[in-house]
Amino acid sequence: MLFVLKKWLGSLLMPLPLILMLFLLGLILLFFTQKQKLAKFNLLLSFILLFTFSCLPFTERLVAPLERQHPPVMQPAQDFQFILLLGSGGSADPGLPVTGQLSATALSRFIEALRLYQSNPNATLVVSGGGFGDIKSHAQLMEELALTMKIPAGKIIRLDNTLDTDDEAQQMAKIIGDESAALVTSATHMDRAVQLFAKYNKAPTPAPANYLAPKRLGESPSYYYTPSAYNLHKSTTAWHEYLGRLQNKIKTWFGLLIRFWRADFSLHCFDLLFYLCGLKFACYSFIFLL
Repeated sequence: MLFVLKKWLGSLLMPLPLILMLFLLGLILLFFTQKQKLAKFNLLLSFILLFTFSCLPFTERLVAPLERQHPPVMQPAQDFQFILLLGSGGSADPGLPVTGQLSATALSRFIEALRLYQSNPNATLVVSGGGFGDIKSHAQLMEELALTMKIPAGKIIRLDNTLDTDDEAQQMAKIIGDESAALVTSATHMDRAVQLFAKYNKAPTPAPANYLAPKRLGESPSYYYTPSAYNLHKSTTAWHEYLGRLQNKIKTWFGLLIRFWRADFSLHCFDLLFYLCGLKFACYSFIFLL
């Protein structure tokens, strides 16, 4: 229950919901109060923010610093014993092939994991991801895709009950022990994932995938710079990672404080508190504008 509530509150702190709340506040001020200048300011600000988060130059500047912290694995033959494939999105639909049931992010991650496996055929592929109410877990879908790609069932370990990256890191750390492992996730997500594995004293080799801001050596067509929903998606992905980094840092400090005081407190409760404070801050900001 706490996890679901945390996800709900976290989703409200993403750029589009925040911008819509700002826009709604502007409409309320415009039609129901005398503060017309403030109403127009809110409406203009919401437009500027939506435009900015949807434009390529801003998007790439937001995403690129996240993606370039860990270089890609250019030489995949490194005698990895485990390939750790972190979960992503998907929906189990029996009317579609398994490739149609997984998100583009999940497929991109899997292709990188498959590339590594082909160069390290003795490695074991570890797939993860819960079902979150679906008829199949994300790990099951990834296993089905792996079997379709001729990876033997004996070379696949499935983790069906992981809720987030922290859960994945904790369970995978127990599996790999002291063996060499490659960690596959999106390039934007990689640094946060590496930090969470370090929390459990593991340092798998980063193998980032699904780059959202690759370097362009030639000139980009002018229409690339028009606002788009895809650019907003990329900004949201980066925003989510920056928020996750802040959460992990505060959680680490909070954990140290709790151990110092020897108090019994669930860090899942802290996650909820973190998002509640963020939402409360956003609400107070809007009220202040009134």
